[in-house]
Amino acid sequence: MDRVVLVTKATRLEELIVQHLTHGAARFSLESQGQSIEPYVAEDAAHRSAIAHIRKQIPNDVLTTSVTRENLPNFLFRDNDLVIVCGPDGLFANVAKYLTDQPVLTVNPDPNTVAGVLMLFHPKMVGEIIAKVREGKHCVERLPFVKAAFDDGRTLWGINDIFIGRKDQVSARYRVTYGSQEENQSSSGIIVSTGVGSTGWIRSIQAMVAGLNRDGGGSKILPPSPASNRLLFVVREPFPSPTTGTSIVTGAVLPNAPLLVTSQMPEGGFLFSDGIIERAEEWGAGSTVTVSVGDRFVSRIIS
Repeated sequence: MDRVVLVTKATRLEELIVQHLTHGAARFSLESQGQSIEPYVAEDAAHRSAIAHIRKQIPNDVLTTSVTRENLPNFLFRDNDLVIVCGPDGLFANVAKYLTDQPVLTVNPDPNTVAGVLMLFHPKMVGEIIAKVREGKHCVERLPFVKAAFDDGRTLWGINDIFIGRKDQVSARYRVTYGSQEENQSSSGIIVSTGVGSTGWIRSIQAMVAGLNRDGGGSKILPPSPASNRLLFVVREPFPSPTTGTSIVTGAVLPNAPLLVTSQMPEGGFLFSDGIIERAEEWGAGSTVTVSVGDRFVSRIIS
């Protein structure tokens, strides 16, 4: 370990102040809509306290730098960095795509507002983990990416998920091949999720399906664990018609069992990963993508 990189993001209070220019103006805006600024203030205070605790535990002889989420695309990580990520669960996914094999220490700044599904450690534990890393006694789990390989050589990676369909998320037309099954489909798109992503978009779909099946006895969608090399795909709102089917709606993508999808849309077809529509890849008629468990990982410290 040659350097510690502390990754943070602006709190909601900081974002409000940027939007309204002053704390007072932000307070007035919220109160005029019948809301209080106090939850934002408490959240911001907890975040600042967590960052202070982290900084105090970094040894003085260790080079330290910091980067915000907005500046990640322009930041150069080094091979021997220890990356400390402090913020909401989504910040881990934001950072992961810029890393190779650096160990990542995830810190939950405020258990009252952050679920902590991906952010594992309390701020007060940072010093202990840094000591383990310096001695080479830390343990990591390798979390796989999902990979979408286009037939023209392009590649799209996602640590959470990959969406296959249209950017406007209206009906997408395509042919899907899963094992020995294949059919033409019309749907709102396909989501292929990693274990990390099972806490996000897929989780909301699982909740919706659970609600629909509460009285119908339907089967439960079981998401993979974060380090699993099993991906889960779900077809959103598949529509049956004389030319489209609904027999392939969910399943597991394994290292030896990819998912193949061929676009039947002359225009409007796209793939994007981790909810970043701005970086969507065009997917025109006849283009086939092979979605599989990637050979790329992020190393999250677990002890």
